[in-house]
Amino acid sequence: MKVLAIVPARAGSKGLPDKNIAKIGGATLLEWAVRVAKDCPMVSDVYISSDSEAYDCIAVAAGAKSAGLRPQYLASDTAKTVDVVLDLLGRLDECYDYVVLLQPTAPIRHPHDIESMITGIRELQADAAVSIARLEEPHPYKLKIIGEDGFIKPFLEGTSSEVPRQALPAAYMLNGALYVVSTTALREQKTFLPVKTIPYLMNRGVNVDTPEDLMLLETIYEKGKFL
Repeated sequence: MKVLAIVPARAGSKGLPDKNIAKIGGATLLEWAVRVAKDCPMVSDVYISSDSEAYDCIAVAAGAKSAGLRPQYLASDTAKTVDVVLDLLGRLDECYDYVVLLQPTAPIRHPHDIESMITGIRELQADAAVSIARLEEPHPYKLKIIGEDGFIKPFLEGTSSEVPRQALPAAYMLNGALYVVSTTALREQKTFLPVKTIPYLMNRGVNVDTPEDLMLLETIYEKGKFL
C-alpha cells in the first residue's frame, strides 16, 4: 500500500497575508503539516504543492518533496484544491493507493489520525474518510435568512430555532484537518468527498483564516493542547 500526503500551500491571502507560513511554536503552519505526514508510518511520500518558491523551499527543508511549482492557472484564489491535487498526481511517476490532504491552516491533528482514517476506509470498504467535528453553535436550525419581503425566515425550510437545545439533531461540520481518499475514487469522481465517504470525528480545532484565528491557535498551543 502506497500513501501520498499532499500539502497545498498557495502564497497570497486576503484575510491573513502569508497565513500558510504563520508561525506557531517556532515553526510555520506549512512545516507542521509536513511534520505530521513525515511522522506517520503509513505515509510513503510527502509532497508540497505551491506557487511560491519560498514556500516550496520551506517545505523541502522540512522533509517534503517537490515536483516544481504548480501551473499559474492553479495559483488563483478561485482554483479548486482537487484540481491542484490531480495536477500533481499527473506529474508524478509513482502510483499511490491513497491521497492524504493536509491543509496547513488546520494544524491540530496527529499521525495516528491518518492511520485510523486509512484503517477505517479499508475495513469498511469505503472510498474516503474526512475529519468532522460536532457543531453546537450556531446550530443549522437556528440560522435565518432575510426573505425578498424583508422578513426573517428559517435558513432551512421547515425548521424552528425555538426547539430546545437538547432536542436538536446532531449536526457536524468539516473541520478541515484531514481528507483521505483512494486515488481511484479521486480520479473518477474528482472530489475529496466521494459517495462512499466515512466520517472521522475530531474536536472542532482551528482553521486559520484571520488574525483572530491565529491568536486562538497560539493560545491553544501555549496551553499544551496543540499536540
